[in-house]
Amino acid sequence: MHDAWGRRVHFSPPHTAPSVAPSTVVENFTVNAFPPNKLGLSTFGNTASKTLTYAYHGTAASIENRPAHNNAQDFADFIESRGAAISPVAGAFFGRERKAKERFHWMFPPDKDERVASLLAWIQSVSYGLGSFGLHKFLQTRERGALIVNADYRPSKSPNEPAFDWLTFPELQKTMDRTLQESVAFYDPSALVVVFVFLPSKSGNSLAIWRRKIAVPSNVRLAYQAQITQAIDSLSRDYSVYVDEYIDFYDRIPPPKPEPPSSPPKKRKWWKLWLST
Repeated sequence: MHDAWGRRVHFSPPHTAPSVAPSTVVENFTVNAFPPNKLGLSTFGNTASKTLTYAYHGTAASIENRPAHNNAQDFADFIESRGAAISPVAGAFFGRERKAKERFHWMFPPDKDERVASLLAWIQSVSYGLGSFGLHKFLQTRERGALIVNADYRPSKSPNEPAFDWLTFPELQKTMDRTLQESVAFYDPSALVVVFVFLPSKSGNSLAIWRRKIAVPSNVRLAYQAQITQAIDSLSRDYSVYVDEYIDFYDRIPPPKPEPPSSPPKKRKWWKLWLST
């Protein structure tokens, strides 16, 4: 049935435990007034994706009538590499033998490599589901972070799909890269998801990297508003950016130019000296 504003209203069946209050369907999410699980979602239907199951830490939840956005599924089963995509280039990410500016290269054009160009286009095409997935990772870790994807890595079980990793801000601090840290330290995790795409060099000692920002779908943000508020309230208020090159403020001020040497006093002629006496 529908309420006065045209929203669908779903009431829990009679056999539901008495501790569960009636629930309201809000933009395809079933949210209970007294949630029976950690994320406040009721057990409605039986089509929960692996992504949601992993994010809920075992709590029961599902989505009904998932709408199509950007020609992609909501909450698609995005694959996680669990570090396998980053471990071959761990030296480029976290090494101390070279400076961050020598390990991370931000200015390369993405259209020069087909792997990068196609991956960036794919990310845009599934932005709706990826934005939802990134929000769930934030709620899971309760820490600002970013989705990281290696353009040169495909998992053996799904060679046609990229695999993501979620790196939190404390983990990104270890890279000593200013851009990585500032991108994550100052974004709104309730509205945006930061995605980094990187392509390793042949040696694996450095990488080219690109950044994209994906919007969190408004209906997903509305459905998880209470959980988002709790997670944001628990965040640190101060984020320190670690760099491996210290530039003192006074080093940026050029030293004063030396004054030209003063000319020696002119000697007076003997007859001028005689006339003055």
